Amino acid sequence: MDSKNTKEDERREIKEEYTDAQGKRQTRTSQEDFQTLPTRHLDAVMNVPGFKEEAGVKELMTEAWEHYEKGTYDKALQAFEESMKKIPALEPYIFYYIRVCRNVLAVPLKKREKQYEKIKSLYLTILRILPRQLWFILPKLKNLYRCKWCGRYTKYIHPNVPTFGFAKHKNSCQHCGTMYPIPSFMWDSPDGRAYSYYRKSFALEDKQFYEEFLRDYRPQHLTKRETPK
Repeated sequence: MDSKNTKEDERREIKEEYTDAQGKRQTRTSQEDFQTLPTRHLDAVMNVPGFKEEAGVKELMTEAWEHYEKGTYDKALQAFEESMKKIPALEPYIFYYIRVCRNVLAVPLKKREKQYEKIKSLYLTILRILPRQLWFILPKLKNLYRCKWCGRYTKYIHPNVPTFGFAKHKNSCQHCGTMYPIPSFMWDSPDGRAYSYYRKSFALEDKQFYEEFLRDYRPQHLTKRETPK
């Protein structure tokens, strides 16, 4: 067996169906899938053996989720890695978040991005010390996040804003053009990524999503967008 096949055999198998909390088989991208995803991806983590018993891990993971959603990748990475040290069995559920954080943090910031970070830090400091009723006196600050695909700062667009797989302008990075650039604990979870894959949420030219997914998983069926030529 050559190295390529060995690597493929090590990928996690993923199917077009999943098992719900009642033990029933459900189809991915169905209404049931979408409606239960917000809690299902959390339950998967909290049901990992030892999660409820290990001291401090729940707090660490809560911290990791919050920082990941805020785009503070450095703090999220630290919390994710500390959580996995406590419970190595978390790896299948959080390895992708760790990779995203590392990849983004490896991208050097440009001068303007460094300036934005300093301004944002000062802005948040002022908000903390200024009475809430006086917040209106502050000029609005652009809400920018580092794109989880290219690491550049881009405008914030809620991850749930739909593109229907082709309306890229509705939810794309201003720099690399890839859809859904904002980190999302739900959509970047194993079940969230599977939903996006089988629903074909990403456009054909957004190869990075499909390449990343196939790097980690061995789908029951490849989508037409990812069938090797």
